[in-house]
Amino acid sequence: MNIIERQTTLGKSLFEINSRTFASLANLQRENIEKYFETNRDFGSRLTDIKDAAGFVSVQSQYGETLWNNVRDNLEAQSGIVRSAFEESRDAIQLAFGNGEEVAQDKAAQDKVVEDKPVKARPKAKARKSAKTGT
Repeated sequence: MNIIERQTTLGKSLFEINSRTFASLANLQRENIEKYFETNRDFGSRLTDIKDAAGFVSVQSQYGETLWNNVRDNLEAQSGIVRSAFEESRDAIQLAFGNGEEVAQDKAAQDKVVEDKPVKARPKAKARKSAKTGT
């Protein structure tokens, strides 16, 4: 494969990677907005059941914790999507600028990069136990 063909393949690969990444990030943002509105509805409905200040503080702390967990999960998912896109881009660039003989022989790797597959977020990590509280 000559340099022009490799550059064309690189451009096509990067375009497809960027398109999938943008679509994944937009879908993730849509899901997060829906989750935010659902959380607000849920905690808004709990406000009518509050009878004293302690109940209000309890609901408010649960709300804050829920929001924080949702933001953390969102950031982890976004970083997983971006990391995946970076790795795919790196592989595409290595194919384009690598040794021409290796690239021609490694057609399966090239097809893997160009393949139209959804970008997946990294799985969520398990919660760690705190050394101070033991939980």
